[in-house]
Amino acid sequence: MTRPRIGKPQLQFAQWLPSERATTAKETLRAAEKSRGLRGADTVSVMDPSAYSLLLVEAPDVEPAELRAALRWRVKDMIDFHIDDAVIDVFDLPGGGQRGRARMMYAVAARTAQVRSQVDIFDEVGLDLSAIDIAELALRNVTAGLPEDASGVALLHLCGGTGLIVVTHQGHLYLARSLEVDPSPGGEERALETLTLEIQRSLDYYESHFSQPPVKALVVAQAEDAGGDLAVALRQGLAVAVQPLDLGGLVDCVDPVDAGVAARCLPAIGAALRTESTTL
Repeated sequence: MTRPRIGKPQLQFAQWLPSERATTAKETLRAAEKSRGLRGADTVSVMDPSAYSLLLVEAPDVEPAELRAALRWRVKDMIDFHIDDAVIDVFDLPGGGQRGRARMMYAVAARTAQVRSQVDIFDEVGLDLSAIDIAELALRNVTAGLPEDASGVALLHLCGGTGLIVVTHQGHLYLARSLEVDPSPGGEERALETLTLEIQRSLDYYESHFSQPPVKALVVAQAEDAGGDLAVALRQGLAVAVQPLDLGGLVDCVDPVDAGVAARCLPAIGAALRTESTTL
């Protein structure tokens, strides 16, 4: 990804290279580095959602410099590993203190060993890892570049049987929910009903809890194995405009990118669009 002074960011290429183990991931990344000439390139990694917990917590009444330390005590009973083995990062929840409610924020908790493992992989391959992101914030970076984000937009990201919906407004992440979808043959109709219901619940919660106007659009990024054209199917059950993601409206693609590949690579593309300097 490159950023010209004028115009949209330029996506040089997007490639999906599946890998299930750390050793295989290292070999795959090294092969990509050699074939693309990426040694020394500035990179960002996105953690698998199974490798961290995204927690909604009450913000401690402390100075900003003391926030992370104070939050460690808040989240220690919310994770299934010892707090001394955790890396903690935080980001604000917009409107968290409205209507007399306590100010809330999101905390991200990951095992130190898992974070270190990602850093080591990139170091050994010879890539400069500038940050480690999470999927929710990577997708927020995507929606922040959509015109619909000015009034509020939802993005549904689906790959296989897992999905993630995020709701953002003017670059701020309000809501993120993981969704399970049954992609098995014969279960499509039931899966669509469940998915539609969960999306509507998420949109209703966003409106009522944060006192926000209804979102005007749901953007769908769907991998090849997610089954059918969901954007078309979801239009029948939702009151919002539903449209497939137009990657070309977000970035200038030097080479054409298939919609399914774009969906699989979307967290990585979103991470490449990040502007924050903080990292796990």
